[in-house]
Amino acid sequence: MMTKDTSMLDRRMLIAGGGALAVGAAVAGHAAAPAAADPWAMAAAIRARIRPPVFPAGNRFTPQQFGGRPDGRTLATEAIARAIRAASQARGGGTVVLDGGVWLTGPIHLRSNVELHVAGDTVVRFSTDPALYFPPVLTRMEGNELMGISPLIYAFEAENIAITGTGVLDGQADEDHWWKWAYRKPGAESSGMKLRRLAEEGVPVSRRVFGPDTTIRPQFIQPYRCRNVLIEGVTIRRSPMWEVHPVECVNVTVRSLKISSHGPNNDGCDPESCRDVLIEDCVFDTGDDCIAIKSGRNADGRRLAVPAENIIVAGCTMADGHGGVTVGSEISGGVRNVFVERCKMDSPNLNTAIRFKNNAARGGRLENIHVRDVTVGQVGHAAITIDYNYEEGARGAFLPVFDTLTVERLMVGRCERVLDLQGFANAPIRNITLRDTAVTHAAKPDIVSNVEGLRYDNVRRNGVAVTGPTPGAPVVPAKGSG
Repeated sequence: MMTKDTSMLDRRMLIAGGGALAVGAAVAGHAAAPAAADPWAMAAAIRARIRPPVFPAGNRFTPQQFGGRPDGRTLATEAIARAIRAASQARGGGTVVLDGGVWLTGPIHLRSNVELHVAGDTVVRFSTDPALYFPPVLTRMEGNELMGISPLIYAFEAENIAITGTGVLDGQADEDHWWKWAYRKPGAESSGMKLRRLAEEGVPVSRRVFGPDTTIRPQFIQPYRCRNVLIEGVTIRRSPMWEVHPVECVNVTVRSLKISSHGPNNDGCDPESCRDVLIEDCVFDTGDDCIAIKSGRNADGRRLAVPAENIIVAGCTMADGHGGVTVGSEISGGVRNVFVERCKMDSPNLNTAIRFKNNAARGGRLENIHVRDVTVGQVGHAAITIDYNYEEGARGAFLPVFDTLTVERLMVGRCERVLDLQGFANAPIRNITLRDTAVTHAAKPDIVSNVEGLRYDNVRRNGVAVTGPTPGAPVVPAKGSG
């Protein structure tokens, strides 16, 4: 939790001493860059056009109408599917209400103009029988397309879809179901490794078929190439893999979710190659990144060439996880226009608050990213990480690009380092600004390698005003700065 010496005192000191502590560039004698237009005006415009779908109040259907029973034992897959079909055929669409007890089901496939509403304290439990999740559908696994296992809740090329309510979605994953597929035998090619090989070899997606005998785990919720998506209110537990994974979607609202799932690769929300996305007021307690923005892996990401763009993360709470808000590593299609504000992050098991992962195999372009009013109680490693040495590192022919990160009013209680920025000599990280920021206790020196244009403006570290990274951390001066 936040300590008493963290936020309020540092915030008052920063506000009071703003004029005296403004220091311009990280390297002495370098002039500060001229003020740019307010990027948050762009964020306001993005937010204004993100509108969740609306459904007719009178068109309501239940699986009970089609023989389903919420007894926790009877498989209700077909009854739920029939209710969804009826709602989609109603004039203007409709709502399928899951209410009363525990529903046991296989995959749920949504259709256009359908809201799936999990009412009250209803629990939806998804079967752990892999055979139920076939025939294969078009999906993505860690940035590569395939024909494979259906996500637990899936929609393909649908418009106006929603998952809402206050109930629980339980994937029932554990060490005996789904999670064990993450671990391969030494020396063997796992299904995931085979998929990555096929993608790099340019094998058409129609021939990348992974059936019930393979070990690629399903995503929990995956709308694929959908428009006007709302996912709101529900609690998600025990996911096989990534929990909320919109792919190539436009106009997506993810709001007020409570996600608690600690299995391998249990990312909380991973918008991939999506445009106009709002992730708001969610709680993440995960086994991997809380939020991870993505746009395809390596050859597949470059083939599809669909960036993730215009993404707002606001008012979220992050506990356990690898990164609070992460961009990457499957980022070959690029990312631009990301805005993070009013978030709280606090756990010794949270590795990094703001994290970027890239390398010379991904080669994505990351640009125009802005963070403000984020409060961090503690993280295990760094407050901010930009890492080009992730996984393949420099082994690849596609140089990563990073241009423009502004961080304002970041308040950190405890961390190992404030910054861990690792670019390449031939591909430096560019234009990082810290402004009105305070870190109460950083235990180790920063890591800053191959960075151009690192600027500090009213920054305090361990109670002392600082004008750059800790001594001994190399900084490459911004070009043209004198």
